[in-house]
Order: sequence, then structure tokens, then C-alpha cells
Amino acid sequence: MNYFYSNSKKKKLGKIIEQPIFSEFVAYMYENQQHEIILRELKTKFPQKKFEHFLDQLIEEKLVLRENRRYMLNFPIFNNEKDLTESQNITNELLPQLRELSQEEQQLAMGEEVWRYCFEGEEDYFYGTTADILLVNKVSAGNEEYQFISVNHEKDLPVTLANYFYIQKEQLPMPKNFTDLAHTIGDVNESYFFDQIEVILEHIQKQKYKKRRPSIFFDALVLSATIETNEIEEIRLPIFHPSEEKIVCPVLDTKIVPAERAYIKRKVYESLIAKLSLTDYSYILEKR
Repeated sequence: MNYFYSNSKKKKLGKIIEQPIFSEFVAYMYENQQHEIILRELKTKFPQKKFEHFLDQLIEEKLVLRENRRYMLNFPIFNNEKDLTESQNITNELLPQLRELSQEEQQLAMGEEVWRYCFEGEEDYFYGTTADILLVNKVSAGNEEYQFISVNHEKDLPVTLANYFYIQKEQLPMPKNFTDLAHTIGDVNESYFFDQIEVILEHIQKQKYKKRRPSIFFDALVLSATIETNEIEEIRLPIFHPSEEKIVCPVLDTKIVPAERAYIKRKVYESLIAKLSLTDYSYILEKR
């Protein structure tokens, strides 16, 4: 089972969900939801010393409801069949608009407009799902002028600058395919690093870049496939400027609760990625 929740809940719920007991507890409660579950039964099933403290945390965060000494899950768990028609209708409304765009414009729309619609429009939700879900994430890194963005949904993260700094900030184990990039730039300050990258990119755009001496910043651009070096250096990633929104996103029925809306929209994004045959991709947003 996978769990999804709004950014407003990330700080508190992230630590709770990471506990090994959480998934086991939810599975037990879900399988026995037709029965009245009391504390004695739970303590027998979960004899861990701090179980009652864990249970109190779930109640405090409104993930578990306690009424008349009975306990039950207090968040929805969706399956593949849930709201299939609703998500298909939205997909069918968005897909023709996206197909009118070039491939690069599709990537920008999926990374910005459609992303905001599907993942940033709902507040204060938490849900679980037994459905097969595409675990997609969007990461960014940069300075005040340039934002490097990667949208990932494959199992292995591709080597990009945005992904590298995401791994650093989240203190995740460094994947093997990032070894060369990690050896090149190490634990560099993000703002300083992208200030140097900005200078190089601007010179390349003007076809005035000359590599006079070894540069870890230039090497990082090559290793991350941001630029390629042939007879002249060329930027491989598309660079976009802020522009007017091109996609008209439908409004969901306000009677649908936030968790259900968030689930529907996630399924929409998953469907669009498949229908547009999008793999992991990256781009640069120039803010000026």
C-alpha cells in the first residue's frame, strides 16, 4: 500500500509513516474494518513497548478515530476501480490540449501547469491506495535566475543536477550512477554552484564560451547531460521563460472531499504520462 498526503502534513506524518509498524497496523485495521476493534486486541496484536504512544500519535494526527473505546482508520483507502470514470473524463479533456503542443512544450506543461493542478491544488489530505500507482516526483535546484527541474517516474533516477541536489538535501544514499558527478562537485553550496553554472550557460548561449582551464562546473554540466561538447558547446536541455498558461484544467465537483480529489488527479497525471509516452525529463526555467 502507498500513502499520499499534502505538503502541509509532510513534516509530522513523514516520520510516522516511516516507522515499520505503520504499514502493518494499517493493513490489520483495513482487513478487520468490519469488526469492532478495542485497545486490548490491538495491544495483543502489537506488543511493542511504545505502541500506545504510536497509537496516540495517529489519533492526534486524525489518522485513527477512537469512539466508545473502539478504534478505526480515519482516512480513505482507494483501489483501482475508485473514481475511474472521473479520472478518465479529466484525462480526455486535457489530452487533446497537450497533443497540440510540441514535445518540449508538453514537458513544460506537464511539469508546471498540469503538475500544479494535479499535485498542488489540494490542501490538508491523506489517503492510502492499494492500486498500482506511478510514483512520480518533481525536484528543482538553482539560483534566482535559473531553476533546473527534473520530473522523474522511473525506478532509477537519471543523472541530472536537480536530482543530485535533491539527493544531497534529503541525505539519501548516493546512487552508483551519480558517482562521477559526486566526485566532481562533492558537497558544494547550491547557490554558489548555480551562480557559476549561470555564467557558463550564458556564454554558451552567445557562443562565446572558451574553456581555458579545468572547471568542475563545466564538467558537471557534461556529466549531467546538460550540455554536449562537439565542435562547439551546446545546451541539451530546453530553456523556458515564464509564459501564459496554455492548458485549461477542469474544476472538480466541490462535493468531492480533498483526499478523493487528490487521488483522482494523481491518476490523471499517471494516465497522461502513459498516453504521451513521457519518460523522465528535465528542463531549465529562466526567470528573467
